[in-house]
Amino acid sequence: MGIHERFAALRFNDRPIAAPLADNEALELEPGAVTAAYEKKPPHRLADLYPNIAQYRTVPTSRYFGQAEAAREWERLWTKTWLVAGRASDIPNVGDWFRFDLGAESFIIVRSAADKVQAFYNTCKHRGNELVNEDFGHGATSFTCIVHSWRWDLKGRNVRVTDRETFAPEALCGDLNLTPVHAHEWGGFVFINMAENPVSFEEFYGPLLPMLASYRMEEMYVVKDLSIEVPANWKTVVNVFNEGYHAHATHPQIKPSVDDYFIQADFYPNGHNRNLFPVGVVSPRWPDDVSVNEGLAYFLQEAGIDPASYAGDAKGVRRAIQKAKRRASNPFGISYDGFTDNQLTDDWNPSLFPNVTLNMHPEGVLFMRMRPHPTDPERAFYDAMVLSRRLADGVRPPAYMGVEPDVDVTGSTRPARQRTTSEDPRGGDVIDQDVANMVTLQKGMHSRGLGGVIRLSEQEKRIQQFFAEIDLYLNGTKGERA
Repeated sequence: MGIHERFAALRFNDRPIAAPLADNEALELEPGAVTAAYEKKPPHRLADLYPNIAQYRTVPTSRYFGQAEAAREWERLWTKTWLVAGRASDIPNVGDWFRFDLGAESFIIVRSAADKVQAFYNTCKHRGNELVNEDFGHGATSFTCIVHSWRWDLKGRNVRVTDRETFAPEALCGDLNLTPVHAHEWGGFVFINMAENPVSFEEFYGPLLPMLASYRMEEMYVVKDLSIEVPANWKTVVNVFNEGYHAHATHPQIKPSVDDYFIQADFYPNGHNRNLFPVGVVSPRWPDDVSVNEGLAYFLQEAGIDPASYAGDAKGVRRAIQKAKRRASNPFGISYDGFTDNQLTDDWNPSLFPNVTLNMHPEGVLFMRMRPHPTDPERAFYDAMVLSRRLADGVRPPAYMGVEPDVDVTGSTRPARQRTTSEDPRGGDVIDQDVANMVTLQKGMHSRGLGGVIRLSEQEKRIQQFFAEIDLYLNGTKGERA
């Protein structure tokens, strides 16, 4: 068994620990670390952004099921926010398109000009047939309904009504062009917004954009694309990832080399937030913070440091990895210029309201998106997409992201989208553990023994913020511009 396999199989006992960081406390930087504005804590306390945040330390379980709740969310939340539809790299040329489904709606995202991406509802203006059925298409010159051959150009303009002379004038009144939604290309992604007059993209994401931009995700490409149907509400799925409290129990294999407790928590306007997980250090739940355990040895070896020749103890591993990656001869074959020292080791974990979370590293990014089911509020789609930078031959994205060993990670081929279920998620050990939690959490919330309420700790403040922000939409406080 190799060092990676042994590391993945480790399970450990807890030990007493001190109090966690408050939400306005930052982790102390390593000596000599290079800082950037996006690394510093934002000036917002959660209570400043949401003066009523204390009421979200408990949440009614009814918010996780019911058609009425789902209908309110659709009309007041989903149709008013900026949403990540997909990757711009999937539509590099004019005429390339992809399909994005959200709830009962479907959209066509198309590159209509070299410098322009547009989005339209995926429905024929004749009798509502969906115009595209595949995930992706390339080199299109128009969109034609297969039922009666009505046709639209790439800009959504109607260019043919078959046998137009057989329609009475009143049947063809109104706009026959495809109905557009707002689209915005940024950072290698395409975002859409269904609102008639939405807040601007820049205003919605605000101070989060410099941090996201620092990872240069537009230079990355897809090496895994997975969509898992889960018997859980979309909010249950989001909440699985919106706190680090679960890591020690759900992913005990990380404790020898990831701090799951002293986590920096940052909060931004409009529901966005992030955690920064130190990697290359032992968890305070791990009983030995001196010896270089197998988990730390794995990360040393990955960075090109022979664990047998490493002269320090566990406390120096993280800094040693950061220094090793700065070398031009680092084994990853990439330049780390522009990244802070903490980014070289740590897991930066932003959540983009309402339904995206990312685990970010210079070498690759795990993008995760949660989508509501079109009819069943107790089902959702959990999308996991792994993005990789071009790495040295034989080097692969971070192992926990679940990219299978036989998958091409050179970027020469774009993998097909895998559709699967919670019974066989195929996400790798870490993702599969999280999927199992989604199922049991949703089921357990129906129990009479729970009393109709869940309780949130101060390690779960991101969930508190999540519901506080949702309620601003449901109560009509946020949404479209006036």
